[in-house]
Amino acid sequence: MREKDLDKEKSIIDEVSHIILKEGIADVSMSKIAKASGISSSTIYVYFSDKEDLLKQVYLAKKRQLAAFLSQNINTKPNNSVKFVQQFMYALYDFGMQYYEALMIIEQFNNSPILDSLKIKKEESYQGFEQLFEAVKHTPEFVISSPAVILGFVYAPIVLFVKALKTRQIDNKTIMIDQVVVMCMNALLKK
Repeated sequence: MREKDLDKEKSIIDEVSHIILKEGIADVSMSKIAKASGISSSTIYVYFSDKEDLLKQVYLAKKRQLAAFLSQNINTKPNNSVKFVQQFMYALYDFGMQYYEALMIIEQFNNSPILDSLKIKKEESYQGFEQLFEAVKHTPEFVISSPAVILGFVYAPIVLFVKALKTRQIDNKTIMIDQVVVMCMNALLKK
């Protein structure tokens, strides 16, 4: 068996990411990946067992990138859950503005029926996010107590806002991130 080259593995993941952004997840094929990467299809199988394994690794790589960014840009041991959720939203916004393609790949997977077929375990999907969920546990200030629901609730509007900015549907002078954060917090906080 051939030895794996981590640079080549990353290169394959990057090429798949480009194909996903350009053509969508459903149009990813091993032959397209091989052609775009300049390698043979058999070389891809040295790194990934099949197309589903490759797609799974692309998704998890982008999720790890997001988790690492958030962990670096948020105080994961806050003394105030409300401020933590606000930090989460601002950090997610910064990630989207800096790494828009990675965020859009995550979104394509999150909105695709293919995600279910990849058999990603919950632990794999949330790897790196554990501290974020822990930071919003037992939060009496919010109308809901589930960390996954709280963070998921604020995730969606931030992603939509970033996408609208990046695709020039809106400009950040008309609607600012601060307004989106306030709107989300108003919906989450008990009155």
